[in-house]
Amino acid sequence: MYAFANVLLALLLIYACKIVPKKTRAVPQNYDVFLSFRGEDTRTGFTDFLYISLVDAGFLVFRDNDALPVGKEIGSELLQAIRNCQIAIPIISERYAQSKPCLRELNEIMDCHTKHRKSVFPVFYKVDVVDVLEQRGIFGKALREHRRHCSSRDVQNWELALTSVAGIRGWTSQAIANGHEGELVKMVVAKVSSVLKTRWIERLLIFSMLMSYYRIRSVYLYFSEKKRSEVFLAFHGPDTRCGFAAHLCSSLMDARINVFKIDDPSLIGKNVSSEIRNAIEHCKISIPILSENFASSHWCLDELAQIVECKKTKGQEMLPIFYKVKPSDVKELLNSFGGNMRQQKKLFKRSKYKQWKQVLREVGSSKGWESGKIANGHEGVLVKQIVKKVLRLLMNPQTHDRSITIH
Repeated sequence: MYAFANVLLALLLIYACKIVPKKTRAVPQNYDVFLSFRGEDTRTGFTDFLYISLVDAGFLVFRDNDALPVGKEIGSELLQAIRNCQIAIPIISERYAQSKPCLRELNEIMDCHTKHRKSVFPVFYKVDVVDVLEQRGIFGKALREHRRHCSSRDVQNWELALTSVAGIRGWTSQAIANGHEGELVKMVVAKVSSVLKTRWIERLLIFSMLMSYYRIRSVYLYFSEKKRSEVFLAFHGPDTRCGFAAHLCSSLMDARINVFKIDDPSLIGKNVSSEIRNAIEHCKISIPILSENFASSHWCLDELAQIVECKKTKGQEMLPIFYKVKPSDVKELLNSFGGNMRQQKKLFKRSKYKQWKQVLREVGSSKGWESGKIANGHEGVLVKQIVKKVLRLLMNPQTHDRSITIH
């Protein structure tokens, strides 16, 4: 019986791949995808390539091809298209925030995302996500200009919309295939296709009957959800993302250990902060990589605080790595590590700073690996030791091996 259900589910998946791009639509105003973009930046380039590729894949795409005159409000057609579409793709480019119509579109998109769980897949086109998140640089300048001519309520809504969209996992154009936009377009189209085909299957009456009658919910989840991660790596991106952290992640995965990766395609469209919190809460082992600039990031410090909390309350394993810093630098806030941490004192409330300081003291007092003391700093040897330790813990959670460096 279960074998029959599995086969039928697989056939439905195959059938959806063939039928969805060819289906007819009785209501043309119900778009599959809404593209929000700054015409001057991307209309004839990236946005055009993406639009054509989505249409060629069989999707109904709304693209406002007529630039609005300066000062004109976005029309009811655009608002209705946003509300009725299944997926919104805001293409956040350098001058996006200079356009009030773009910001109004984004505000409507994020409002629908919050209230109606609208899928939002942002593309950060030749911009830094942090600049969008914190309204720095040209984004901050644009909003300051809007404050001179627009209501404070509108500007606050736009600031919130920019912060919210930057908190959603999307694509950063420069990070995809060294900036090759053709590859980025393929990835966006593939994600849209995957999501819409899955939704089409879920709407089938026979699918609902199968789920109920054969109790194959677990089978469907196998297809639609990523296996829960066993290991969470916390690290400061500019310090170690392309070096030590990348090699460690690759070696863990080569050992068939499931590692949480924020760049996993399955996370596109999801809130980054909530996904990270969920990953930390449910992983078995957390590995914070304490590097020179780790404490300069409040995201890294928040992750570390949750890791320590889960260690205390859930008994999770924490395996700290002191990468080119000493445990005493972390514990006592010494040298450049401590200097970075003291900068946070100027930016955050005293209670938050005190919490982070206590967390760093606890981690600095924990046993872990000090990179400079392992095989004269040879990182390949250190990675092997870490993978060996992780495998031992996963096979026998009760094992508390004292072979790692104790300081």
